[in-house]
Amino acid sequence: MQTQVRKKIDFGGKNLYIGLDVHKNSWQVTILCQEMSLKSFSQPPAPKALHVFLDSNYPGANFYSAYEAGFCGYSHHRELNKLGIHNIVINPADVPKSNKDSHQKNDKSDSRLIAEALRGNLLKEIYIFDPDSEEFRGMFRSRLALAKDIRRTKVRIKGFLLYRNIEIPAEVNNPNSIAYLDWLKQLKFDDQKAKIQLSLLLDRLLFLKEQRRQFEKQLKQNARKRDKELFNLLQTIPGIGPITTIGLMAEIGNIKRFKNIKHFASYVGLIPRIKQSGEKEQTGNITYRHNKYLRPLLVEAAWQAVRSDPAMLLYYQDSCLKGNAKKAIIKVARKLLSKIMFVMRNRIKYERGIL
Repeated sequence: MQTQVRKKIDFGGKNLYIGLDVHKNSWQVTILCQEMSLKSFSQPPAPKALHVFLDSNYPGANFYSAYEAGFCGYSHHRELNKLGIHNIVINPADVPKSNKDSHQKNDKSDSRLIAEALRGNLLKEIYIFDPDSEEFRGMFRSRLALAKDIRRTKVRIKGFLLYRNIEIPAEVNNPNSIAYLDWLKQLKFDDQKAKIQLSLLLDRLLFLKEQRRQFEKQLKQNARKRDKELFNLLQTIPGIGPITTIGLMAEIGNIKRFKNIKHFASYVGLIPRIKQSGEKEQTGNITYRHNKYLRPLLVEAAWQAVRSDPAMLLYYQDSCLKGNAKKAIIKVARKLLSKIMFVMRNRIKYERGIL
């Protein structure tokens, strides 16, 4: 009697599109082929588990996946690609969705939307930093977080003084000065518990300041090691100091990834919102979508540039005549951005006094 030979399943040449809704404890996965939806399920948060499932159920297929940028960074992305799954990381705001999807949101629908957009070639991959650059950027962001903690602690100290109606003398009324800290240490209270509270707040402030100093030292060393020439060239631009330079190097990475100044300004968030319908076009304030680390840094640098460069001051004053001061400083920041791009692309020292 002749035995029947079972034919092995082979998806060779077929493309499968996988939408991943990534969370800490689980992943929601939706798998589509070109014609239909194949499967939607939840799995442990591990690329290897996904690879085992795909390889056993759809052997030989070409796998394409995508997930939204978030808390897990690029580690899953790198592992998925190593396992042979062509993955991209996307901006959550770039996933096309209907009004219904926005109001009835769940993990299953999120993974489905990503898979459908991936199949339709509607998604654009965000720039992926190499591991060394990613850690450098992480150090810079940690330094910014420390600076925020320092500001909060200063506010708590000020609140402590206001609550007890303690007036700060005019000669030491600078929370960044040594004289201010010395004055705080010498304050006397009738109740020892108040002294303990202030002492703990001061200890925290000094600890955070020392941590920030150590971070800045390490950041400067790393920046010089990465690209000493660029580190020095960027500081020739008015308003750009060592910390701003480090922020630019950390957050931008390779400047050549931007096609032009419009693309660069869009990434930073220094472009206006535009609404056009027929012959009507409205230009609003700057876009909500921005790099939350770079844009504040550039606006702060713009104020410094206005004070230190006569050409920038003239441009700011002319812009003020056409609108308010807030809009004018955004224009200066945009102008500063074009100078930064020019210096980074051409490796040329900036000449002051030129608009």
